[in-house]
Amino acid sequence: MIDTAGASAGLRDFLDHYERDYPAEVIHVERPLEVDSYELTALITKLEAAKQFPVLLFHNPLVHGQPAEMPLMTFLFASRLRLARALGSDVRRAGIACFERTEQRLKPVVVERSQAPVKQLVTRGQQVDLRWLPAPRHHQQDPGRYITAGFLLTMNRDTRLDNCAIQRGWISGRDEIRVFIGRKTHNWSNMCQYEAAGEDTPAAFWVGHHPLAVLGCQSHVGPEESHYETGGGGLGSPLRLVASETFGDKLLVPADAEIVIEGYLPRGQRKPEGPFGEYTRYVGPQRFNPLLKVTAVTRRRDALWDDCMVGHTHWISSLTSEGATFRALHKALPQVTAVYLPQSGCNANLYVQIRKAHDDDGRIALETAMKSRFGIKHIFVFDEDVDIFDEREVLRAFAWRFQADKQATILSGLRGSPLDPTSPDGTTSKMGFDCTKPLSMPFPERLSVPPEVLEQTDPAAMLGSERLSAIPVEPWG
Repeated sequence: MIDTAGASAGLRDFLDHYERDYPAEVIHVERPLEVDSYELTALITKLEAAKQFPVLLFHNPLVHGQPAEMPLMTFLFASRLRLARALGSDVRRAGIACFERTEQRLKPVVVERSQAPVKQLVTRGQQVDLRWLPAPRHHQQDPGRYITAGFLLTMNRDTRLDNCAIQRGWISGRDEIRVFIGRKTHNWSNMCQYEAAGEDTPAAFWVGHHPLAVLGCQSHVGPEESHYETGGGGLGSPLRLVASETFGDKLLVPADAEIVIEGYLPRGQRKPEGPFGEYTRYVGPQRFNPLLKVTAVTRRRDALWDDCMVGHTHWISSLTSEGATFRALHKALPQVTAVYLPQSGCNANLYVQIRKAHDDDGRIALETAMKSRFGIKHIFVFDEDVDIFDEREVLRAFAWRFQADKQATILSGLRGSPLDPTSPDGTTSKMGFDCTKPLSMPFPERLSVPPEVLEQTDPAAMLGSERLSAIPVEPWG
């Protein structure tokens, strides 16, 4: 487990501890990297294919051939193992551990400017120029360079409650960021409150923080709940906030973030944004979206630019969604033992493991899961003896424990993802697969080997280490 004790746990604290404990997993790159060249995405693609997920720190990123304002970091959230270690969990229980942490809500504390690292360098007004930030362009279809790991922060106009959500932002000018805000999100609702009152919406992007604070703030909560409180729960200590430059204590921002980009969403203004390579591994369409007019940028003196490789492996939303889904399922069916959102399904496919006590438990789990998370389209429910974290096991159970005419459930007209390429209007049908064994009839046993024999068998001792290591790896086996 990574220690988060102390008054100011931030991204640097995590990286220092993690590199000390796992030096092979933090890679420093000194050679220049042009952020507009797609070279970074090509590197990530090859690392993914090799199933390697190190933190990558580029110390010399270039913007149009010139040195950027700060180093570039990416792939921080690509390793489920890394996040499990931070959560003090094993890999399989990481989603549940994330849920358990964020349930321990901690109210944030407000600190003075002198105690806030994010205030070490301040740029305002005409001095702001976002174009020198090392945000990379990821895919050929992207119109430019995007903020991808930034939380868009707005406040509820009436309750003053914060709302933070990772939402993409195209750096479209010196002081302009065009922002994709889903029409059914809390940030959209907050903006509409201000617009209805004839006002601009105070807002900010904050980028870079301790991974546990990021997971906590990315957790989905109700409109009357605070992301800053779940961020503190994730971190294990209250999130430290500081007054913004533009709005003072009317808009509090994370004091330990790497960078904060402040401004407002001009009422009624929309501009074309996108297309953009999205988490679905497809290109999201261009739409008219709000924009952030930037008034100030504050940052640490040694700030890192945190980039999330959208459309490639990352576990930010998967872990928080696993936790939220487990909570809903376990409340309806205490026999639920595990849930998993595999990267293969881009958060649309959910695997559920249950300790089946009644024949309709599978159906109850399916229907509950369908209504618990809007982005999930396909739910598979399995018995306890199926390892839902091994997709070979999943497919075998699907092949031999599922009858389509008896164990399939379909619901139509439900809320889906606004980025689903098969559903431009955001509504979707969902399908459930009850792959559990019937309790009312005998079912054949699985093949097995005596556990003691399996444990004692050592392929290296039997075949020789050198001969064993020379056998080709076939990941499709």
